[in-house]
Amino acid sequence: RHLIDRETGAARRTRVSEGKPMASRERPARGYSRRFAWLAIAIVAVIGLYTAGWFYMASLLDAEAGKAIARIERDGGVALCANREARGYPFRIGVSCEAVTVDAPADEFRMNGGAFRSAAQLYRPNRLVTELDGPVIIDAAAAPPLDLRWDLLQASVSAWTEGLDRFSVHVDRPSFATVAPAASRKPFFEAVSGEVHGRRRDNDLDLALRTMGGHLSRGSGADLPPFDVLADITIDGAADWLSGAAAGQSARELFAGRSGTLRGLSLNLSDGGGETGVGEAGSGAGQNGGAELTGDFAFSEDGRLSGAFDLALSRPDDVAQSVSTAIPELADTARQIASVIPYLGRQDEAGRTVIR
Repeated sequence: RHLIDRETGAARRTRVSEGKPMASRERPARGYSRRFAWLAIAIVAVIGLYTAGWFYMASLLDAEAGKAIARIERDGGVALCANREARGYPFRIGVSCEAVTVDAPADEFRMNGGAFRSAAQLYRPNRLVTELDGPVIIDAAAAPPLDLRWDLLQASVSAWTEGLDRFSVHVDRPSFATVAPAASRKPFFEAVSGEVHGRRRDNDLDLALRTMGGHLSRGSGADLPPFDVLADITIDGAADWLSGAAAGQSARELFAGRSGTLRGLSLNLSDGGGETGVGEAGSGAGQNGGAELTGDFAFSEDGRLSGAFDLALSRPDDVAQSVSTAIPELADTARQIASVIPYLGRQDEAGRTVIR
């Protein structure tokens, strides 16, 4: 009996212990449900707060745009941003307009453009990207009314504690003409693409420019050959121009006493493909013929330019032939100049004639 009682007790203890896991499984299940519910509530709350914050920032941005327009109007001008709207939710924020107009009677300037869009990533609000649709009509006192068109015009700016840090402007298929009825519009300039870049580097200002497959129309006679223009320049001590120090100053005032480095300014005949990059401005060998200028320069206080420059000329005979075809009256002069160029300087490793 004693053994049976112990076994029975053991059996009873075993049955009790076998009942415990069922209760323990029920309690964690309820705990997981509560945690999931709190997580869902937290996610909804974060999304709600983020949404409220986005719309608050959008209202501030729209108000700032309105203040900027009001400042222009107080100065006697007119600025219109048709159907202005803050947009970009959830990850971007910016202002868009269906059309833009700027009219400054005091400066005899008026501009009408297409739709405008701007956007900044919320995680990188110091970088703003903008786009403007054409056509843009510009009427200024110093020039005939211009009709500017393109497939894409995009600009970006980055700012930091000292103001604007860098900027870029890119345009695809620009086409510029004087204002005329649509049927008689004849562009005086077209290109495959164009870019302008600027950046602050310590106290200096770096600028780069590229125009690929550019074409100027004479209006009559044979067309001028397409060309590529590339430039890469540093202006010493001019970084504050990006912060507004250049505002209201003439070119002579800006460059007085300045120095810098021209790493490359090239004009080359083009095949119209537009494949060369901006960074190649200082290394183009002019495969179709052209010229490149490099060197250090300085301006005196009264605006006089001095410097030590190298002028590299490539394939002058090809250039002379292109000039002769486009402008027959200059054919003899172009051939004579091309024939003497190889004797004016040394030959570099790319086969160009370098004149100092």
